[in-house]
Amino acid sequence: MKQKLQHIESHQTTQMQAWRGPLPPPETLSKYNEVIPNAAERILAMAEKEMEHRHKKEEKIMKYNGRLIITSTILAFLCVIVLGAVLCYAIYVGSNTAAIATAIGAITAVVGLFTYSKSKQKNQ
Repeated sequence: MKQKLQHIESHQTTQMQAWRGPLPPPETLSKYNEVIPNAAERILAMAEKEMEHRHKKEEKIMKYNGRLIITSTILAFLCVIVLGAVLCYAIYVGSNTAAIATAIGAITAVVGLFTYSKSKQKNQ
């Protein structure tokens, strides 16, 4: 006797759903409400708190960057004033070598500071 082999086919379907942003689509929110009462409202409140937190954080970063720029500008100005005074004094007492070294140091410090701040701003 010949045995007949049955060929069984099975089909499997997989569905994946993804979304961007803090909130799922409305259909998914309503399904959450079916599982947990008031879940959609809790999810919305969570998203609002997250957005508020992110905005406060960005505001703090902007204030910090503004203060950093002002502070660096003031310090660069003071550095130029002090080094200029040292340069004038070195010329006054007749030490040209010290005057040249001071001038080179002042120029290097100021150029380095502004180059560093510009590269840091560019990276942000």
